Amino acid sequence: MALCILSMGRDPRLMSIRTLLLQGAGYVVDEAYDRAAALSRAQCDTVDVLLICHTVPKSERRWVVANVREKRTLMPILCLTHGIPERVADGCIAVENDPEELLNTLTQAINLPRPRDPAS
Repeated sequence: MALCILSMGRDPRLMSIRTLLLQGAGYVVDEAYDRAAALSRAQCDTVDVLLICHTVPKSERRWVVANVREKRTLMPILCLTHGIPERVADGCIAVENDPEELLNTLTQAINLPRPRDPAS
């Protein structure tokens, strides 16, 4: 079964291009254009990775990451950067907005060993 990526962004053209790239690499992609939709969908167990575009304002990105982390502590969250590398919100893996970098970082993120759940 293909992994599902929730892609969040503001620019529909960028989102559609990124979706085609990810689908071409074998991923299932769901898109969200606002924080309420992203939060609702990211809390579903069917989403494996959250990808936040550089078009999402930093304050909104921080809000989404913090709120998703309340329920999905182990899910990889990637934040695309544009141009000069920037510090991104805690709990988010920074990745340059480049197709090859995105696919490589995504592969590394989903293959990271998962820490044991303290509740188990």
